[in-house]
Amino acid sequence: MMKQTKKWLMLVCMLAVAFALHPQPSQASENITRGEFVQQLITTLGVDVKSEVKELPFTDVDPQLAPYVEAAIRLGITNGKTETAFAPNEKLTREQAYVFLIRSLQLRHHYATNIFKLYKDGTSIKPWAQQPMAAAIHLGLLQGYSDQTLRPQQWLTVEQAKTILKRYDTNIEKITFIHTNDTHGRIIANAQNGEMGFAKIAKIAQDMRQKNKQTLLVDLGDTFHGTTYVNLNSGQAVVELMNAMKYDAMVPGNHDFNYGQDRLLELKQAAQFPIVSGNIYKNGQPFLPAYTIKQVGNKKVALVGVTATDTAVKTNPAGIVGITFADEKTTLKRLVNELKGKVDHIVVLSHAGLQTDENIANNVAGVDVILGGHSHDTIEAPKKFKYAYVAQAFEYGKAVGQTNLLFYKGKLIGVNGFLYRDSATKQADASVQAIVDAHKNSTDATLQQVITTIDVNLDGERANVRTKETNLGNLVADAMRQALQTDVALTNGGGIRASIPKGDVTRNHILTTLPFANTLVKVSMSGADLKKALEHGVRLYPEQNGGFPHVSGIQFTFDATKQAGARVTSVKINGQPLDETKMYTVATNDFIAKGGDGYDMFKSSTIEFDSGELLSTIVMNYLQSNKPIPTVEGRITVVNQ
Repeated sequence: MMKQTKKWLMLVCMLAVAFALHPQPSQASENITRGEFVQQLITTLGVDVKSEVKELPFTDVDPQLAPYVEAAIRLGITNGKTETAFAPNEKLTREQAYVFLIRSLQLRHHYATNIFKLYKDGTSIKPWAQQPMAAAIHLGLLQGYSDQTLRPQQWLTVEQAKTILKRYDTNIEKITFIHTNDTHGRIIANAQNGEMGFAKIAKIAQDMRQKNKQTLLVDLGDTFHGTTYVNLNSGQAVVELMNAMKYDAMVPGNHDFNYGQDRLLELKQAAQFPIVSGNIYKNGQPFLPAYTIKQVGNKKVALVGVTATDTAVKTNPAGIVGITFADEKTTLKRLVNELKGKVDHIVVLSHAGLQTDENIANNVAGVDVILGGHSHDTIEAPKKFKYAYVAQAFEYGKAVGQTNLLFYKGKLIGVNGFLYRDSATKQADASVQAIVDAHKNSTDATLQQVITTIDVNLDGERANVRTKETNLGNLVADAMRQALQTDVALTNGGGIRASIPKGDVTRNHILTTLPFANTLVKVSMSGADLKKALEHGVRLYPEQNGGFPHVSGIQFTFDATKQAGARVTSVKINGQPLDETKMYTVATNDFIAKGGDGYDMFKSSTIEFDSGELLSTIVMNYLQSNKPIPTVEGRITVVNQ
């Protein structure tokens, strides 16, 4: 009997060992897969995933998982197992999971790996996982077992995954910024263009404030001007909406001066939030407050504004008389010193462009984050530079940024974030939508009046009108020359803001395409100065340039390989070679005539006649005259591209 009992116990032990070495299906199912963990991590981070993913290089990802995989790749959290396979059904080791998690935090600093000495199996961590695993331990996200092991190669279970992600929620404190830039008056949702409109943006901010009370809503400029719905009321509609959305601060962009400096100050007065910029001076005195300080939880955060120095040539000079724009980097170094000891963190609200923002981030110690605009760049997740992180959210409300300052035990450890985009699931805030609708209804009757019908699409795409001849650029220039009966016409591509589709053309189409309050003027200038103007217009090619010229009565060729200022190789005026000693009459807009976009050669010319007519009116009249619509006919030829 005793022998049988011993045999029975031995059999039970053997089965137990076998069971442990070879888990049964029910136990194996407790292991989490790559796909499951990525989905849970992206959900925990609150990332706005795409409703549908059409382009993904992997053949093994089903449509339900694809948005999460796409988001993880876009944010640099993970990539595929191979170029064509993501391996979503493979099990995940503990160290692999922590690598994904730590990548998502975008940490500021490295963490000491000598902490592995505290664990028996610390040396078994693979080299590529050592830094993330060390960070996870230091940040309380990874805790060893009671036997002083980490078990990095152990398969991660569902319960362990829940614990890891719960620790992230518990241990990491966030200050969240929802940020908009370069909306250019797009207050109304336009699903076809992917423009969310202010009511949907309001709902995004409102939802985030409910999730995290430490949330600020800020704008990075070029906001008050750009569409008829805001131009006709000189930006009042935008201020009303931003007040309703409870913006915390904004920095003005170059186009926020389009109505003139006095109107900008009126809008500032109407705004229930601070408008800040530290590098704008009027007659040597600060034009606006340099910063505002927000108490966020137990931290003081300074929001410091800077506006692009090239505003001097990228808004109508008549609107900024007496105003100068100091160097952004120099200004910030001074303000950082001024704020030392007064605040815990400095966030820059910048309308200076990505190149300038990156320069600041690499050279100005004391700045933590730069939220940017002006260059219309798309930064999917904040980028880390020497001192600061940089974020920017495309244009026109086609994206909205969420940037999170991450803290552990009160110390800033990293900055992460993502972009929101429009989708069928995005909801609108009802109270903000009501304000949008009121402004829309008050102008629609006039705007929807059909002025003519055309049978071709007129190309006003930003990337095209700033780099090459287009049929719309030709049409605008022809309308200007015809109206004043000049030898030639020249206008800037930056003044053309949208395409016009074939079919019925309404006032709204024209006013959206030509939204600026620029008038048509006539000047006389020498052939030499006219050639200088063409050189200036193509100096930055192939880079997009708001000063790129669109012409009428002119044919010219330039060599893209030559030095800026010496690129134009031939010019013809109405079929005849340019005579540099001859005086030519030129139709242009008052912005260019006063030296806008850097066309200084026009400033030496006398404005012989200011029609007082808006370019939008000139173009409407031209279209209604049923004159032929020009093609892209070789007015501008590029060689050696």
